[in-house]
Amino acid sequence: MTASLSAATLGIVLVALGFGALLLRRSLIWKLLGLNVASGGAILFLVALSHRPGARPPLMGYPEGVPSADPLPQALVLTAIVIHFATLALSLAYAISLTERLHTQETGRLEEAAEEEMER
Repeated sequence: MTASLSAATLGIVLVALGFGALLLRRSLIWKLLGLNVASGGAILFLVALSHRPGARPPLMGYPEGVPSADPLPQALVLTAIVIHFATLALSLAYAISLTERLHTQETGRLEEAAEEEMER
């Protein structure tokens, strides 16, 4: 089994674990942690998928026929990491605000509190 295949397999496992935490856990923090793990798995899968054995960095000056690495997947993954970090930070700040206001992190109670506020 090659390194890129094992990394791709690990990425799929991490995505499955993250979605499992999203579906099975009731706490808002655990759901955000599951989303973080799933995102990390997707990023690892994309990095493993874009690996080319023997590829060199995409620079000028290499002779014809030498395989070069594709910079597009690397740029997309870096952008995904930055966007995920920003959304995770915003989600955690929102979760802290909800916890301080409603004194709970259970999603069922949060939905009940939201329905009560909608009825008012």
